[in-house]
Amino acid sequence: MRPGQHTSPGGRATSIVFGTTLTPNSQPLADVAALLAKRLRASLRLVHVSEDPRAPIVLGTDEEHILGRVRAELDEEAERLRTSMGAEVQVHLAAGSVVDALTSVARFEVATALVVGSSTGGRVFLGTTAERTARQSTVPTLTLRAPDRLLSWLRGERPLRLLVGADLGRASQAARAFASALGAAGPVEVDVVLVASPAEVHERLGLRPPESEHRLSPEAEESLVRELQRTAPPSEPRARHRVVAARGSADANLASLADQGDFDLVVVGQRTSSLLEQLWYGSVARGVLRAAPVSVACVPPAGAAPRPALREPRTVLVATDLSEAGECAVAQALSIVAENGTVHLAHVIPPAGPTEAAARRIREQAWYALSRLTATRDVASPVRLERHVLEGAPADQVLALADRIGADLIVLGARSRSVVARALLGSVAQAVSEKAKVPVLLVPVTAA
Repeated sequence: MRPGQHTSPGGRATSIVFGTTLTPNSQPLADVAALLAKRLRASLRLVHVSEDPRAPIVLGTDEEHILGRVRAELDEEAERLRTSMGAEVQVHLAAGSVVDALTSVARFEVATALVVGSSTGGRVFLGTTAERTARQSTVPTLTLRAPDRLLSWLRGERPLRLLVGADLGRASQAARAFASALGAAGPVEVDVVLVASPAEVHERLGLRPPESEHRLSPEAEESLVRELQRTAPPSEPRARHRVVAARGSADANLASLADQGDFDLVVVGQRTSSLLEQLWYGSVARGVLRAAPVSVACVPPAGAAPRPALREPRTVLVATDLSEAGECAVAQALSIVAENGTVHLAHVIPPAGPTEAAARRIREQAWYALSRLTATRDVASPVRLERHVLEGAPADQVLALADRIGADLIVLGARSRSVVARALLGSVAQAVSEKAKVPVLLVPVTAA
């Protein structure tokens, strides 16, 4: 560990990296970075990238005195922050590309955050310095606008209002964890918001098309909120989980919400896609960074996906084709569900019969068969049992139902087949296993 560097409770060195231009406009931003470092019990690494063309040659040599004036200004700014903010400050004078210098220092420091100003400079195709820094950084990048908002929070004058843009990916999980970590610096009020297209959500959940393109059905909204709650990081403070039904890009909607809701900071995940991919497919982080009227934190995904915590399943979905394999799956599901949990028993039938009467008869037969499967179940059992008859492609319907009910586990019967048979016929179990978001338990039954 380097002198003056702080450590986290886990023993890892922590720091806040701030890129200063050594201009009066940069001082309020430096105050935020210094006070944030102090509140998080981290050191502040104050970085200035010299524009002197001689800097790349003389830095680290006996000729570095040529840069004496800029070095003195950097030291003077560091002393100001130590005196006025009470922060532990280390200085770093660099040369070359601003983006490369800042992201390199942040990576070397394993920084908690890299703080930059919302400069508008930069080439149009490549984006501003702040955009390119956020895209290239391996640590969260906090781009400051209206620094007075964050200063009043860090001084303990009011809570920080956070808007976290969420989806179900790793970058979003990292963004939610970063927002939670800010609670160590002062009180926070967190809104976790998922912007969703009603048409797309209803199709994914296997529901009928929405009545309005601007509104989700209660069942769809409840399913998405439940998923946001289920995927919350353990450290997430009491947050309000919301789903906003909207057409168009998520970034425009998040920027509008930040303005209308009087939020102080927007936190979004920054996926590690290339610049070309972001230009072609779009980037929520890039769009929010450009459009939001307040500060924005862009958080890259963690280096490795978090290991999911194993817990006793409270909501189990068991799909049966009413064969011996399906019966074994039902028995297994009833034996492992948590006490007072719920088992959802599902059977999928073809989309429609040749006539309406035939289709109704098929549905009635399916309901009767499902009821008969569990007729001998102990009526005193605290486990709730719900039955579903679904129509359509079996794998798609099972996956959509799992999303709708917030299943903790999917249980399927799996008949053993030859390699040739699997190649020709396919396997519902295989399709569900490959696409499911939750664990899938296959109960094997050897075919006769």
